Amino acid sequence: MTVKDLMAMVDRLHPNQFSTDDKLRWLNQIEQTIWQEVIMTHRGPWNEWEMPEYTSASDESTLLAVDPYSRLYPIWMDAQIFRNNKEGVNYQIASENFTDAYRDFQRWYNRTHMPVGQVNHLHIVDRGW
Repeated sequence: MTVKDLMAMVDRLHPNQFSTDDKLRWLNQIEQTIWQEVIMTHRGPWNEWEMPEYTSASDESTLLAVDPYSRLYPIWMDAQIFRNNKEGVNYQIASENFTDAYRDFQRWYNRTHMPVGQVNHLHIVDRGW
């Protein structure tokens, strides 16, 4: 999912009065969390990259959580809309749904990427046969 796709989806599925800047700020908050809590705790070439920061609703950049885990983004945006509209019950439901989606992404990422500080090697034992 790209920034552009997400912004269009949020406005189509959950019409709201919030500015593009507000939504980009919310998106950058969750991307920073994913970057720090998930991505940077694992090995990979991303250790040489910078954390993404999006400044345009028409940005074609791909978000950090890939499909099918990208479902966490529209849920996150809904939760922020509900929170800022002071819709407590809807916010609580969206927050719980977001937590589930985020944990699914974390579990997948942890299963498929080597954590920082671990070495992936094979012990070979010479039995002298």
